[in-house]
Amino acid sequence: MATSDSEVDVVIVGGGFAGVTAARELSARGRRTVLVEARDRLGGRTWTKDHDGHPMEFGGTWVHPLQPHVWSEIDRYAVETETFPVLEGLRQAVVSDVRVVDLSDDDAARALKVFDEFCAPAVSLFPEPFSETLGPDPDGLGDRSLREQLDAFKAEPALRDWVEAMCCLTAFGPLDQAGATEVFRAYALAGHSAEQFAASLSATKLVKGTRELINSIAGQATLADIRLSSPVRRVVQTDGGVRVELEGGEAVSAPTALIALPMNVLNSVEFEPGLSEIKRTASADRHAGAGMKCFVRVKGDIGNVSMVAPETQPLNFLVTYDHGPEGSWLIAFSANPKKLQMPQFDDVQGMQTALQPFLPGVEVESIVGWDWSNDPLALGTWCIYRPGQLTRVLPDLRTTEGRVFFAGADSASTWRGFIDGAIESGYRSARDIDHYLTS
Repeated sequence: MATSDSEVDVVIVGGGFAGVTAARELSARGRRTVLVEARDRLGGRTWTKDHDGHPMEFGGTWVHPLQPHVWSEIDRYAVETETFPVLEGLRQAVVSDVRVVDLSDDDAARALKVFDEFCAPAVSLFPEPFSETLGPDPDGLGDRSLREQLDAFKAEPALRDWVEAMCCLTAFGPLDQAGATEVFRAYALAGHSAEQFAASLSATKLVKGTRELINSIAGQATLADIRLSSPVRRVVQTDGGVRVELEGGEAVSAPTALIALPMNVLNSVEFEPGLSEIKRTASADRHAGAGMKCFVRVKGDIGNVSMVAPETQPLNFLVTYDHGPEGSWLIAFSANPKKLQMPQFDDVQGMQTALQPFLPGVEVESIVGWDWSNDPLALGTWCIYRPGQLTRVLPDLRTTEGRVFFAGADSASTWRGFIDGAIESGYRSARDIDHYLTS
């Protein structure tokens, strides 16, 4: 739908779940928008791509009923979900001291109990996790890294390694750079339950991929003009409106604009007047999410496995995506890709070496995925704040500057860094913009 500038109420910069949700919500309020997205697709840091007959998620994947915003959208559009990993015949293990320790049901229960102990501070820090209020922090945990918190935690070695592996999976970046509060926050949102925390991270996915959900939302953005392959160069704000200038030379003007970009790339767009110092500093410092996720095809049928490892290992999470006699696909996560010693993202030999502590003798055939940390439109994976960023950065990231509003998973109130958080921020920003235009 082509829209002239005189008809546009809002220019939305960014076509991830936050921007697309805002476009739909504004359409429902009778507001016309132009959404400009630099990529040739919607979804941002979610990306369903077909490969080898599978709809593979190169970006954000997992959802859960405890995430109310995304789950309401799943229900709204009747999007089919499935349990993942497959539980039938699932082998659970932790790589501890270069040994594979298989976890029985009793061991798994003990690991969850130990994780409850590790996350005990969440009860006072986040007593009402769905509110924006942070509880008392007399021990200064808000300025402490996950590595510092783990180094002070004592438990049986294999179980402690399991706890550290869960921290790696959450932070998806070096633990000395990730804030300890980030794990405590997710734990509190999961009902202060280790079992539900683990499930919310990796227990449910969309059968046809995240693209089905975002395309469903976009389909109801009936008053939105969605323009792909339209990178933004500059955003100019005046007393009368906002002009968004594209790299191709075009410009779109409207009374307001919504910036729905990742925190790490805010500085890649020129703003006039400039953004607040806190926003600019946060973008320059970046958040700590800098891990690597990829799909690895190996020879033979390796069965259903879900294996974790502490930060000393180059891989921290390994799970079967599909398996059969002709070969298997694994999803591999590395919180600190520098430990992989893979000069190239698709270095088969480097990945084979990294897999040996998990599956001795396994032979890697191919690797596919996406390097989000070096993607100029992302410069990182999901948002995990560094020590101190929770209180220093979060409030300002979503603070309106004149006629320019902000949204995104990186500034969500609750499930920040998740699809749920992006949708939540889309709701909020659409409501705020509509109120501004009405008043």
